[in-house]
Amino acid sequence: MKIDLEYMAGLLDVFQSSNKAHITFKELVKSLNVNSDDVRENFLFHIQLSIDNQLVGNRDGCARNLEDIGLTFGPNGDAITCSVPIRLTQSGHDFASVLNNKEVLNKLKSELKDAPFKAIFEGGQKLLQHFFKKKLDNMLAN
Repeated sequence: MKIDLEYMAGLLDVFQSSNKAHITFKELVKSLNVNSDDVRENFLFHIQLSIDNQLVGNRDGCARNLEDIGLTFGPNGDAITCSVPIRLTQSGHDFASVLNNKEVLNKLKSELKDAPFKAIFEGGQKLLQHFFKKKLDNMLAN
């Protein structure tokens, strides 16, 4: 499965749109309307990428696996959730800022669509910095 940056943006936005420091896994799933098998696979793929890249954590710090954010699977493969408070880490907020900038997101989707996650993350940070540097330069020129 390939990384869907628009989907990742939506996933991270659930955290940023919340008026709470922590949300639960159940709140996250409900906000994303995760209910069909296809959506579930897409959700699992992207939430696991978020964990792998330390974009989400719990109250104790970075999450290391799905169980750390309140998701386990029973013997028959059914998902079992519990109310573990989860949050975006600073890296998660930084990446959400990248994906919330439409210019940067479009560049990433067109120019780095097949790049490894690390290149997308770091490239996005550099593009966003460049974007804001140009804005700052324009502000200082006036």
